[in-house]
Amino acid sequence: MRFSFVALLLIVGMFTSALAAPACFQRPEAVADQGIRYMTEVMVMSDTCRDETYARFAYRNRDVLQTYQHTLMDHFKREGGSGQSKLDTFMTHIANEAALRTGSKDIAQVCAVAVQFLANADKLDSAAFRQYIEQQTALRVGDYKMCK
Repeated sequence: MRFSFVALLLIVGMFTSALAAPACFQRPEAVADQGIRYMTEVMVMSDTCRDETYARFAYRNRDVLQTYQHTLMDHFKREGGSGQSKLDTFMTHIANEAALRTGSKDIAQVCAVAVQFLANADKLDSAAFRQYIEQQTALRVGDYKMCK
């Protein structure tokens, strides 16, 4: 029994450390982080509300999203290990967090609020998406330890 508990603690510790933030963010990495978080919210809201916005949003902004993903992979590589693996873990983690937030609420209420959010996402072309994410990053820059 004790061995199982210790093994569980080690596994949880490894998972937690894989999600730990790197020492610092460069400005483009913080922007990429915000972009991926926004994309994830669109994905979860679309899925929860059975809406097609995410598919259109992801297709229309695929180049920007790929750039954000590559930027975050480079960011995670600075920690050592596989940038792709850490990006996959990160994206799964934030998607799970978003799903848990919405899953604990009444779906009808979530979707009533999500209508405007999804309508806004559905209007964003690449230039507008980049501009919006830059604005969001500026508002949330205090959430990041920025590299000097």
